[in-house]
Amino acid sequence: MRFWERLKNIFSSYQYNEEAALKNKVQEEKVLCHDVIKRCETDNEYYKNWSASTAKTNSLSWLYNEYISYRTRGRCDKALTFLTIPSVNGFAIKFDDARWHQQDFTALFDYFKNKLSTDENYWVQVSDSKTISKGICTEIIERHYLKPPLAFNLSYGEKRNQKFGNLMITLHAINGKVDTLKLSATQYNDHLFEKAIHFDTLMELICNVNC
Repeated sequence: MRFWERLKNIFSSYQYNEEAALKNKVQEEKVLCHDVIKRCETDNEYYKNWSASTAKTNSLSWLYNEYISYRTRGRCDKALTFLTIPSVNGFAIKFDDARWHQQDFTALFDYFKNKLSTDENYWVQVSDSKTISKGICTEIIERHYLKPPLAFNLSYGEKRNQKFGNLMITLHAINGKVDTLKLSATQYNDHLFEKAIHFDTLMELICNVNC
């Protein structure tokens, strides 16, 4: 077989395998539901009680203390992962049913959004829930995507205040069980925006350190 014919056959086979893999992935992952986040009366009542409880205070104190430990000693609780790079900072909390209640993670997820939208005037661009079927697993991903306050009446050449940048808060559940809670802050790195406020300040804010 001539060289170019062999090359054509190899490429065709590779392309077929790639298309088959993509097709299988699409078949495996199916969106069952995609809607705005809705909390029932029971959820709202739990959130209200949680907000006035020591469970909230203890969770926020733990989170902030572990962040300080990570920043100063490079170590933190095994349930936590911190991300600190020039343009993106954040954390992920792995759920452990021996330590927490699932509803507490949902309450914490909503608390971060409420805190930032109320105290920092962030506006909620997306607040949705997506249910995905992946083979034998069903995943639910809830998201709060927040953007800095809109700036009006800026003078010519004046930079916009991006505060902490864009904020993404996600709550991930697998087969009806909470798995991970994440929060990330992504900065704008262009000449239209002022430098973002340091992530340390964001952690102090959401953990009520100075309250």
